[in-house]
This record gives sequence, structure tokens and C-alpha cells, in this order.
Amino acid sequence: GGIKAHEWEFDISGLLAEGDNTLHIQVLTDAGTSRDVEIGQMQLLVKAPPPPPPPKKPAPTGPIPTIEPQAECRTDYTVEQIDQARFAVTVSGRRFAVQSRFSAPDGRWHAGSAAAYAHSRRIEQKPEHIVIYDTFRNLTGENVPVMQRHTCELGADLERAWVAGLSPASGNLTASNSSNPSVYGITAEAGIGLLPLNDEFQVHVTNSVLDGVLGLADNSFVLQPGAEYTAEWMVVPTAVPDFWSFVNSARRARDANFTLPHQFKFLSPGAFTDGWSDEVLERAIENKGVHISCATIGATRYKGRVPHGTAFQTLDPTPYIELRERIKRLCPEVKFSVYFHCFLDVLDEAPEKYADARRLLSDGTHGDYGKMHMYIFNPTLENDFGRDIAGNVDVILDTIGADSVYWDEIAYSKYKYHYGEPWDGCSADIDSDTMQIARLKSAVSLISLPFQCRQIDRIMARGPLVTNGMPQTRTHASYKYQAFTETGSISNCAQTLLYSPIALGDHLTERTIVDAYRWMLKALDYGCVYNWYSQRVFPEYPTLASYMFPITPMELHEGYIVGRERIVTKVSGLYGWGDASAHEVHVFGADGREVADFDAPPRTVDGKTYTELRLAEDWSAAIIRHTE
Repeated sequence: GGIKAHEWEFDISGLLAEGDNTLHIQVLTDAGTSRDVEIGQMQLLVKAPPPPPPPKKPAPTGPIPTIEPQAECRTDYTVEQIDQARFAVTVSGRRFAVQSRFSAPDGRWHAGSAAAYAHSRRIEQKPEHIVIYDTFRNLTGENVPVMQRHTCELGADLERAWVAGLSPASGNLTASNSSNPSVYGITAEAGIGLLPLNDEFQVHVTNSVLDGVLGLADNSFVLQPGAEYTAEWMVVPTAVPDFWSFVNSARRARDANFTLPHQFKFLSPGAFTDGWSDEVLERAIENKGVHISCATIGATRYKGRVPHGTAFQTLDPTPYIELRERIKRLCPEVKFSVYFHCFLDVLDEAPEKYADARRLLSDGTHGDYGKMHMYIFNPTLENDFGRDIAGNVDVILDTIGADSVYWDEIAYSKYKYHYGEPWDGCSADIDSDTMQIARLKSAVSLISLPFQCRQIDRIMARGPLVTNGMPQTRTHASYKYQAFTETGSISNCAQTLLYSPIALGDHLTERTIVDAYRWMLKALDYGCVYNWYSQRVFPEYPTLASYMFPITPMELHEGYIVGRERIVTKVSGLYGWGDASAHEVHVFGADGREVADFDAPPRTVDGKTYTELRLAEDWSAAIIRHTE
């Protein structure tokens, strides 16, 4: 995702004079300039060696849980509509009251219609969730700001809450995360979650838990003169107070259980792989179980820069063509992919050439990606930048002949909003005191959506699409493309839980195959499978990742994921699919190597087949289902 890690090593012996405790360093940047760095108040301390790590937990010997997908996906609940802005959901004897309020330009909150707009509500009950349709009609000739806030007050009865998939230790958290736009809370008896559905609401979303109150809000919506708009959102009640019950119900409601076909890895052309023998290259692909091998764009340079944007079209594509041909010769079943990013451009003339597409910040300046030459733009179907950056897809698929495209940061890049033309027709900063529009703004995920959909259609008509980042809109999610999240922080996996539960390997810490294997286990704590990142980790043997794909998720849980084709787990249990299908089992030890003689006996219970897995700490397994 444009993130580059640097490792610096210094030998400071002899650099410090006696009595001096400050080290002076001069660092040269990529641009050839220098920066002075001072490291002060240095001390050399000799510490006792750390204690040895505690012994790993052995495999359990007592009873273990039976784990299989839920047979019936239905929640027993009732809904009571109190008035235009209030309703209650009762589940497992617990009554959850949900209240709504809407701002108006008169500076007041309303429980329905106001002078500036008419409001109506429809509630639709589904087997596992409730959909609420709030329709607003502008009664004026002006833009009308309408903030909406929906709350469920649990007070002291709230035992735990999750916002965007994360549970705050303090009990309070606010997030605007369109990848996982949810809030969920539990009492002793049951749980309730709230999340948006339509594009505008999902992009604008704010979720919160504050002092025992669950919140779902859109604080940025503008209703155009004479226009009508329906905000769709849903409530997900769970009959048990369990976060994973909410995740799985919400995934089914969002139709998120589609097939994830591909083990993915980066493999760049140029100096990095040119020196590899065919045997080394083939082994690197096969031992990682790769289905898609992706070439990054750093093999060629534009004025010393990574050629983001249209600069890529000015360079010789030969290194990519040669790597594609070599991989096809050695591993003909592996698909070849090339990196694409639709928001960045490093051409010197780009700010002037694409002036109408510049990503403008709230202060009116042109946004960049942390380097002055990495300019950020908004591609649309109407502007020249959108037309020209789409040419990268032509180069990748036609000139290079790739089978697939990897799309980095597909939803937006760095800045979520743009302060300039074109306006997306629905977004603004709204003063929370006066409830008036402070200034219009545009959600990048909305103004670039038609452009992105056009490119997704083109790409998926030719082959698979893999992206960095989850969809920020229902429109994007409907394409059901495979996506992963970067995991410099493993908690980023929480962003994947309502779409494509895949963790990309960690670019910061993975240096050995054991590092990578431990990261696979951490990803399983979030119910996620794993795609390869590091090009410097070379397994000499197949790993757990080789048995993760394809997978069509049925249920996610802490420590394991149940798919139609396979179960991947680090948790002991009696595993099955509630049927008589045959199982193929692969078990891996704490070093990441497969244990060929591991005893995982099959069990038959009431005509159903199960695999008995008793796993020690840091062991794992993949159970592959055979239905014929």
C-alpha cells in the first residue's frame, strides 16, 4: 500500500567522546538532501538476560467442543414500533430500545419531519436482522443539511462493546471506518448491532460506544433542493451475547460469504529475481501455494521514482513481460498480475496537466502521499486524469499480457474527502452547534465510484481482481472481489470481518518462515486466512498458507474459519460440516512444518463425519472437505 520500511544499523563504537552522551547523525534522503538527527541522553545499560518463555500449552486431553456451521440461520426476535423515531427489539427476553433523531437548519433535533424536509420510516423484518428505511424529501429550494443519529442506551447493563470490530478497554470509542461500519454491544442475556447499508451512509458513517450508549450516525449528509433520499441501515440482534454471532449474522445479511479463490504473493521483476535460477523461482512459488503472482511497479523508475500513475505508461514494459513469460513457463497454472493504483501520479507536469482532478485538502492545498512528487488525484469518467490513468489497465492487460490486476488502496488514498469540484452531491462539514453547512466536501469513494466500477467491469471481464482494502460502499461490495488488509498492526484484520477476511503478511516483522507462520496464527485469531507479502521469506516446504484457498467462508470465529471447502484452525475441537463428507487433514507444528504422522482420527456421530483435532499451542490445521 505504498508503505516502505527501512532498517538502519549503526556501529557507534568510537563515536562518542568520554563524558558525551549525544550522538549526531546526518541522514541523506532519496531526494539527495540531508537531515541532521540528534540522539541525546544515551545510556549503555547491561541488563540481566530475560527469563525463558513459559512452556507452550500441550494439546488438551479432556472434552473438546464440537465445531460445525450453524444449521439454521434464524434469530427469534420481535419488533415493536413505538413512533416515527423509536422502536424496540426483544431477543432472549432482553428489550433493546432504539431511538433516532435528525438535525434541521433551524438548529434543532427532530424526531421526524421538520420545516425543511419531510421524513417517513419503513421497517422490514428479516430472518436475522431488521432493515430500517428512513426517507427524507427536501421541501425547500436550498441544500438542506440532515445529520442522523441512532442510539441504543444500555447504561450499566452494557457488559462489552465493539466498534468497527474492536473492543475498547476503556469502554468508550468512536470510529469512522467504512470498511467495518458497525457497532455491537452485549448484555448478560443477548446482543445488538447497528450498521449502515446504502453507499452514502456507509461512506459517512460514525460508530460509537460512549457511556453505555451504542451509536450509529451520519454527520455529513446534504439533501439537494427538491430531492428525495432514503438512508438504509440495519439492526442485528443476537440471541446470545457473542461477538462472532453478530459477525456471522451481519455477514449473511450483507451477502459476504462468497468464494475467495486465490493464494496471492508479490514477486517483482528486475534485479530482485533476475539472479534466481528457475529452480529457486519455481520453489518460491510452489512452496507458498501461489495462485496469483503479482509484480509491483518498482522494477522500473521514472526519474528515480516509483512510477505511480501515468508515469508507468512512459516506461519499458519488458521486465514485466519477461517475468510473466518465465512464470508461465515454470508454473503455467499460476496467474500473473501487475500493480495498479488509481489515485497517485508522479509526473512532474501532473498538477498542471490534471489541475481539475487534484485532491484538494480543507486548506485548499493539493494533497500528496508524504512526498512532494507523489500527488493525489480524483479519477472520474469525466476528467482527463480518469481517462489517462485507465490506460494503466490497458498496459497491464494488453501490453504486458497479465491475467489479473492487483488494485492498491481501491477505495481512496490517504484523504477520505476532497474540498473542491466536483461535488458528490451529498457531503458537507456540518456545524454541530448551528446545524448549518460549514462547507461542502466530496467523499472520494463516491465521486470516483463510477470510474472505479467501469474499471472493475473491464478487469473482471478478463480475469480476477485482488485489492488492498475492503469496499467502502455497497456498490463496490456487490462485485465480490477478493481483498486483503495490510497488517503492520494485526488489529487491522477487524476491518475485513464483514467482507473478505484475508490478512496480508506483515511487511515490518516477517523475516523468516516461522515469523510468517506466527502471523498466520495471529490472523486466525480474527477468523482470517493469509496472503503473502514478503519477497524475502522463502519457505523450503509447503506451509499452512498452501492449504487455505479456495475458501468460501461460512462462519468466522476466534482462532478458526469454517469454509465450504475447508476449515483452517488453531483451536482444538471435533470438526465437521454436519454431513457425511470425507476429510483430508494437514496438521502443522509450532515451527510451521507439516507433521506427517499426526493422529487426527475421524469420528462418526449420528451419521455425520468429524475430525478430532487436539492441538498444542502454536499448532494449526487445515481440514479439506471431500463431498464426492
